Formats: sequence, C-alpha cells, structure tokens
Amino acid sequence: MNKKVSLNYIYNLIYQIISVSLPILTVPYVSRVLGPNELGKYYYVTSIVTYFGIIAVLGTVSFGQREIAKVQQDIKLRSKLFWEIYWFRAFFIFLSLIIYIVFTFFLYEKYISLFLANMFTFLAWLFDVSWYFQGVENFKVTAVRNSLVKIIITSLIFVLVKNPSDVFIYTCIYSVANMFGNLTMLPYLKQEIVFIKVSFKNIFSNTREILELFLPVVAIQLYSVLNKIMLGAMSNTIQVGFFSQIYTVVNLAITLIYAFVAVLTPRIAFLYNSGNSLKVKYYTRVAIGNVYMMGLPMMVGSLCVGNLFVPIFFGTSYIKAIPIMYVMSFLFVIIGMGQLLGSFLVAINRQRQYTIAVSITAVVNIILNYIVLKMGFEAIGVSLVTVISELLCTLIQCYYLRDLVETKDYFKYFLHYLSPSIIIIALSLILKVLIRSNAICLIFSVILSVAFYFIILYIKDDVLFKELISPFINKFNK
Repeated sequence: MNKKVSLNYIYNLIYQIISVSLPILTVPYVSRVLGPNELGKYYYVTSIVTYFGIIAVLGTVSFGQREIAKVQQDIKLRSKLFWEIYWFRAFFIFLSLIIYIVFTFFLYEKYISLFLANMFTFLAWLFDVSWYFQGVENFKVTAVRNSLVKIIITSLIFVLVKNPSDVFIYTCIYSVANMFGNLTMLPYLKQEIVFIKVSFKNIFSNTREILELFLPVVAIQLYSVLNKIMLGAMSNTIQVGFFSQIYTVVNLAITLIYAFVAVLTPRIAFLYNSGNSLKVKYYTRVAIGNVYMMGLPMMVGSLCVGNLFVPIFFGTSYIKAIPIMYVMSFLFVIIGMGQLLGSFLVAINRQRQYTIAVSITAVVNIILNYIVLKMGFEAIGVSLVTVISELLCTLIQCYYLRDLVETKDYFKYFLHYLSPSIIIIALSLILKVLIRSNAICLIFSVILSVAFYFIILYIKDDVLFKELISPFINKFNK
C-alpha cells in the first residue's frame, strides 16, 4: 500500500479513536446532567443550524478536496484554486448569516439563546480550511487540530456543565471551540500556498461544479437532519433526545470505519485524474473490505450487548431507547458502505449519479418519516426509516459503481468477515451467564470480543488486516 496513504491513515485513525474515546466520557455525563428533554432542545436547534451551514459552504468541501487533490503538485494552480474557493465560501457564509439572524429573531424566539450561541459556528465555517489539507493529503494538520479541539471540548464540558439549565453553555462550548480549532490551521497555510489575487469573475468561475456537489449535500442533510426536526415537531423533544443520542454514538463508531475512506478519497481522485484505473479499482475493493472488517463486528456487538450498553452509558432514563439501539446497529455496515461509495463517486467525477442516489433517498425518507410519525411510532419508527433509507442509498450507489466493483466482491468480503464476527455472539452469551454485574459484563464483552476478533484475523493471515496494521508495527519497531 502507498506509504503516504498508510501514514495519513495512521494520523486519521488516531484522531478518530480520540473522537470516539472522549465521548465515552462526556456522553454518559451529559445524558444524565442535561437529561433527554434539554438535550432534545440542543439537537433540535443544531439540526436547524445545520441547514444554514448548507447554504454557507454549499458543495465547496467535496469540490475543494477533489480539485485540490488533482493539482496538489503545482503550488500556483492549487493556490489560485484555494483563493477562488475560499472567497466563494466567505461570500455565502456572510449571506447565510444575514438570513440566520432574521430567521432566528422573528421565527424562533423560544430557543433564541441557543441560536445566539450557535452564531460562533458561522466563524468556524469561515476559518475552516481542512478541505485544502485533505486535498493535498496532509491529514497530520487536521488530525492534530481536531484532536486538540476534542480534548478542549471534553475538559470544558466537565468544568462548566453542571445542571439542565447549562444547555446554553454546552452549545457555546461546541461552537466556540470549533471556531478556535479552525483558526489553528491557518498558520500552516503559509508553507502551502502563495497569495494570488483573484477577480470577482474567477471567484464564481467554479459555481456550476460546486452547485452540482451542493445538491447531494442538500439531499443528505434533508434526510439525516430533517428526521430530528420532524420528530421534534410531530412528537416531542424527549423522543428527539432518545433518537439523537443513539444516532450520535453510532455515527461516532462509524468514523473509525470512515478513517480509511477519508484518506483514500483524495488519492483516488488523483489516480483517476492520472488515468490509473487499475489502482482505482484496487483501492476501491480494499476500502470495501475495510468497511466489512470494522463494521460487521460493531453491528453484531451492538445487537448482543445493546440492552446493557444503553442504560449503563446513557442512564436509566434512556431505557426506552434500547430498541432504537437494536435497529440502528445495522447502520454500522450500511452507512459505512454508503459513505465509502458516495465519496468514490464524487472522487471520480460521477457527482450526477451521486446526486440521483441521495435525492431519491431523501424523498423516500421524508415520506416514510411522515407516515410512521403519523402512526405514532415516534423515535423507533424514525430509526427504522433511517435504516431503510440508508440501505436504499447504498444499493443505488453500488449500481453506479458496478464497473469498478463486481457484486461478488461485496458478498466475498461480507462472508469473509462475518465468520470471525460470530465469535462475539458466543462470547456475549457466555459472559451474560457467568457475570451478574451488567457493567462488568459489558466491559469484558467489549474487550474480549475485540481481542478475539483481531486474533482470529491475525491467525487467518488476513491480508487487509495485516496491511492496515503494518504501518503501526513499522513505527513501533523504529
């Protein structure tokens, strides 16, 4: 495997591990201190703020990462492209901020304090240049910055959030910390680009291509965020709290799966632009194997110990969320695969097909959510609709990438990693019989399952597993 890809994977994986580890400390604490109702308000407001983020950044993240990757070896071309994208983003961030101020002061007076706290988020978007560093395949800068932000956020939550009324402080911590975190990346740009004055015409010269990537962003946010808004409007904020907390934990775990995909996307864009189709096919298949290798044990594990995990991790007030955990367990594989295939479609300039996939999914998601909420199924219904919608999106993307990946490849990797995942079922059943304490049983189930799973892969001489751990072994030996 390419050395640059391996090193970037190490940096990104370390960051993702930190991203997952720190919420293990904060989520149980916040779930108990703020409670499902106040957390529901937080998620409801931030879901609305997310829509302004769509207007603010449009499709510049995917476009910037892909286009910078293509010209990463030419400092003048990448500098010119950077300034065109940056000023384009700045224009729309300012525009969305004006709309946001009018919107919140006149239509959402009930949650005005939380909306005010989120105004720092607009500055965070303005200072965000992570798309550039991902484009030049420098994941060290983003990994260090993001890790620092996560540590600061975690510390401030424990120091400042003490009771349910601190939901305003909780919101401020995230928006302000992200703003300062993005600021820390700016000094690194001095070594990467030169200042190039770009005309107003040049700033908007990429509008058509950016808008092509904006459409799928809208569609994705429509079905990934609107479900919380619909749940809050047609049910209550407690149900939003149940759904959002489980969904957050699932997404945190999925970031470990996506760590490999994230570093491959700019590499595939570069290889595809260079006409190296064989390498593109190779990396695509490797990434699919990685999704199954990481996602299947997560899915099986959640199904086995979900009834222990939810009350221990979130608190006894979240017991009704256990069925939601079971339903969302399937997202480890489904979303992991969907994010992978979507990223690759964009990387190889097939954004039209990507747009079709997520647009169909958005329409289906909204219709099904309305039906289940009208029927009174609340958060569990929305969870089931989320799984169905994500599965539909993934299947459509599979169809559009059939020339790169054959159907048999999906089944081959699935069956290959399913057999060692089954050991988790046996372990959890045995431990539930032997250990009476739920907390101790959960801890031993997780530790032993992970250990046995990777030991089995090592004994089986799994090629993908050994390729992924080889950079760590080499670093350790050095």
